[in-house]
Amino acid sequence: MPVLWDKKLSTIVNNESSEIIRIFNTAFDELLPASHSTNFYPAKLQDEIDALNEWIYSGINSKAQ
Repeated sequence: MPVLWDKKLSTIVNNESSEIIRIFNTAFDELLPASHSTNFYPAKLQDEIDALNEWIYSGINSKAQ
């Protein structure tokens, strides 16, 4: 299970992989040159990504525990 950890506060920020990807998708944009920008959650695919994540979470992740 992935975990996004806050070193300063010594606490978990998030432990849901799809949410972590969305956070990282834009969190560091200002540090990257435009030629290296990426988008792992493009607007035209968000509904499909969300549906797939829901299927994975409810159908696989929550049953694997």
